[in-house]
Amino acid sequence: DFGRVFMQHAEELVSGAADLEREVALAKGLATGELSVGAGPYVMEILAPICVPAFAAAHPGVRLRILMDSPSVLARFVRTRALDLGVAEASVLENDDDLEVVAKLAPIPGYVVVRAGHPLTTRVPINLANALEYPFAQVVMLPPRVLKPILASRSLAAPRSGVPPVPFPAIECPTLRLATGIVASSDAFTLAPLGMVRAELEQRRVIPLLHEPWMHSEWAIVRLRKRTMSPAMTAFVEELERTHREVLREEERLRERWYRPDPRRQAFSAP
Repeated sequence: DFGRVFMQHAEELVSGAADLEREVALAKGLATGELSVGAGPYVMEILAPICVPAFAAAHPGVRLRILMDSPSVLARFVRTRALDLGVAEASVLENDDDLEVVAKLAPIPGYVVVRAGHPLTTRVPINLANALEYPFAQVVMLPPRVLKPILASRSLAAPRSGVPPVPFPAIECPTLRLATGIVASSDAFTLAPLGMVRAELEQRRVIPLLHEPWMHSEWAIVRLRKRTMSPAMTAFVEELERTHREVLREEERLRERWYRPDPRRQAFSAP
């Protein structure tokens, strides 16, 4: 019992000492310091390639560490102070009482993406149930808000004649880039924003087949509750929000160029 009491107070003292060291470092501003940020796979592939170089160029004295993992793991790392910021699915991070939302990012639309010439491109009608007759290349674990409508549509999917039932998900991928490569070379499909498949669109290798209202991102930037925002944290959040606005504008341009919704079917037509 005495050991348990000692450990409880020891953990508080160690955390307090770490926070004190951090407060001293904060006083030095952006000239020096460290920043650790965790992001989900979609954030890592859509925002990080633009945001991180811009931040590093503007603040060369700050050591930046980037980690990619699932939202639940990122939440745990923020709680234990292994990460200063986490950026991932809001519906997961917002439910953690130890975390405080610094900012929420506006939704980025997602689309069912298939290869050009896929059998679904001539299917009438085209809906998610029809798409789920083919393999789904999933990127990490889907949040419940996305998984629920997919499973509801899957219950309506009819097996193709002479083809064994397709498992769900048929393919689990660590990155969206890998899922896109699989889709471009097979009858599998995935969910992706248009910016992530821009090169394949230009090469006429894939098409956005379907979009439904729930197909979009919901990202939150979180920190440990009541933990002081360092200048580096504030600057990174501002850069992330700027990058996000830029990505949203580009997504709208790509939608106008490449997505041709039709109430009956979505057939590929080059702009």
